[in-house]
Amino acid sequence: MAISMFTYGGGTMNNLDAIGYSFTRNFFSDLGKFVPNNIISMILFTTALMVSGLSFMAYFYNMMRIFKEKSTYAVIAKVGLAVGIYGALCFIGVGFTPHNLLNDPHMFFVNGAFRSFFISAFLLTITMFKDDRFENRYALGYLGFALSIFIYILILEFAPNPKISDFYLIFNVVSQKIIVLIFMISVLYQSGGNSKFLAQNSNK
Repeated sequence: MAISMFTYGGGTMNNLDAIGYSFTRNFFSDLGKFVPNNIISMILFTTALMVSGLSFMAYFYNMMRIFKEKSTYAVIAKVGLAVGIYGALCFIGVGFTPHNLLNDPHMFFVNGAFRSFFISAFLLTITMFKDDRFENRYALGYLGFALSIFIYILILEFAPNPKISDFYLIFNVVSQKIIVLIFMISVLYQSGGNSKFLAQNSNK
């Protein structure tokens, strides 16, 4: 993704002549624009989202190994993980639908991804609070993640149109960057917890 930013052809929503990629005025999706001067960035962006989507699918699928029993909370967890896999598929869909050509499908996948990850995080929060095998800090991690995504969904729905002014553009762009950073930190944190849990219970 970082290399894609360096090769970005330029332009923001409110200034098509802007040079290079602006961390505060360009959405991540701008990297995937299909225009002649942005082909390299588009290919790198699409590849990055495809790899990320497949990685998240593997993360959610492998996490199902933790919930082998047939309890109610295990079922809730598996539903949450299945929804997470759908969200990961939506990530891939975002990469393959340039917003300047296929805006409606692009926004469908964007909304699908964030809403799916919210549902997934919410259900996993419930499960981990109720499952004595997990420390509460992992449940709190998912709770914080769910709340962050919920706030971003509200921003997607109700924030002022970024085309109105540069201030609103920066607000929307920075909000997106923050939620993606939280997402990455959450996945890394939970992955460490999951690996530790599986290692401790591999011989049981």
